[in-house]
Amino acid sequence: MKVFRLFIVLLPFLFYFIAITPLCSAVDATPAGLEKETPNDTQILRPIYVKGEAPYKEPVLRKMDLDRISASAYYETYEGCRLGNYFPAKYFTIAQRVEIYEEPKPIDAHILDAKKIRWLHQNQPWDTKGDFRSQTSTPIFTRSYGTEISMSDPRYKDARLKYTHDYRDIYGNQFPIYLTDQGGPEGRIRNVNYKHERWDQNEVLLEYHNKLPYLGWDCTVNVGYRYSTMNAKNDGSTFSYYENRHTYLSSASISPSARLEYFGQFEYYKSKRPDSNFVYSPEHYISAVEIRMKSNDLKTSYIPRVSYSRDSYFPMYNRLHKTEMQFRVGHDFNKKLSATTTARYVFSIRNEVDNTAPRYNAPNPVNDMAAWVGTENRVQYNIFDRLWLQGGIDYSAGTNMSDFDNVGLLGGLEYYAPGLIRVDVGWRGNHYYNIRDYLSTIYFKFFLFM
Repeated sequence: MKVFRLFIVLLPFLFYFIAITPLCSAVDATPAGLEKETPNDTQILRPIYVKGEAPYKEPVLRKMDLDRISASAYYETYEGCRLGNYFPAKYFTIAQRVEIYEEPKPIDAHILDAKKIRWLHQNQPWDTKGDFRSQTSTPIFTRSYGTEISMSDPRYKDARLKYTHDYRDIYGNQFPIYLTDQGGPEGRIRNVNYKHERWDQNEVLLEYHNKLPYLGWDCTVNVGYRYSTMNAKNDGSTFSYYENRHTYLSSASISPSARLEYFGQFEYYKSKRPDSNFVYSPEHYISAVEIRMKSNDLKTSYIPRVSYSRDSYFPMYNRLHKTEMQFRVGHDFNKKLSATTTARYVFSIRNEVDNTAPRYNAPNPVNDMAAWVGTENRVQYNIFDRLWLQGGIDYSAGTNMSDFDNVGLLGGLEYYAPGLIRVDVGWRGNHYYNIRDYLSTIYFKFFLFM
C-alpha cells in the first residue's frame, strides 16, 4: 500500500516536466487563454467571472476546517494536464497537490474543551492562564497529498467525472492536556498523549454544467461519493480509534448573470468504528447557502454565507450543533492589488444527554455553548511577474468566554502560473493577549496543473 501511495504521489511530477509540450494541449499559461479553452469548466466553488477577463482569485488560501473537514472541495482546479491528443489519453487529465501546514484551533473549540474539562474533573477549577495556555500551545499540524484524475471529452465540457485520492496525516487535533483522577502522589496524573490521525480518502465526483431551459441561466451541479478510512495511534490508548466513513455530497449553483450567483451545498456522512466494543456509528451533516454578487464593473464582490451542521453520536443521544454566518467583501483595486474583508459569527452548542462524567455512574446531562465573532482581512500585491506578496490581519473574540481572544498576523509569498503550477509559503502568528500566549505557525502548499 505504501509503494502504491508513493507511486500515486510521484506520478504527476513526471508530467510536469513535459507540461510545455503539446501533450498538455488543453492548458494555456495565461488566464485569458485558459478561459477561452474551458468556457464551461468552471468549478462552482470559485467566484463567477466574465469571459475574456482574468478569473477572480481570492488572495487567501483555502484552509481546512477540521470541524467540518469535508464541507468543501479539497482544492480547486481549472482542468489539469490533458495527457495527449489521441485516444484514449485525450479523455483524461491529471492534477496534483501537496500541503504541509499548521493552524490554531478555532475559538469555539477551545471554549467547549475548557468547559468539558471543568465538568469531567470537578476538582479542577480550570480557570488560570496556565490552564488555558496548555490548550493553545499546540497547533494542528497537517500533511496532505492529493491526486486528481478527470475524464471528459475535450470537445464537450458540459460534464466531467473526477476521481480524487486524498491522504492526510493530522497531528494535535486532540482533547487538551488535563489531570486525570487516577494515580500520582496526589491521586492525579497528567495526560500527555499526542494524537496522530491518518486519513485515506477516495472520492468520485460527477460535475455537470449547462444552461437552464427557457431561462438561459448557467447551472452547475456536482454529485459525489467519498469513502474514508481513518485511524489514530499513539503511545497510549486514549486517542486510538479506527473508523470507516461513507460520505455523500452534492452542491449546485445557478447564475442568472455575470454579476449574480446562487450556491447551495449539502453533505452527509455515516461512520462506523469496528474496533469499538459496542455499536458506535457517529453521523454528520452540513448544509450551506451562499449568494455571490459583483458590482457593475466586476471589481467588487459581496458574498454572504450561512451554514449549519449537526453531529450525532449513536447509540448515544449526544449532539453537537454548529451555525456559521459570514459576509465577505472583496475588491480589485487594479491588476496588481486586491483585498478581501470577512466578518464572521460562529455559534456552537454541545448537548451531551448520556454523559456519565465525572464518576461514570448515572447519566449527568450537560449543555454547553460557545460563540465568537471575528474579522479576516487579506491583501495581495503582484511584486514581479507571477510572484505575489500576501498579508493579513485577523481578530477573533469569544462572546461568552474571552480568555481565547486573539489577534492574528499572516504573511506569505505565492508563485502562480494559471493551469501549470502554484506554490505558496508563509507564516501565521496568533497572540492570545488575555492569557499572554503566542502561537507561531507556517504553511507550504504546492499545486500542479491547477
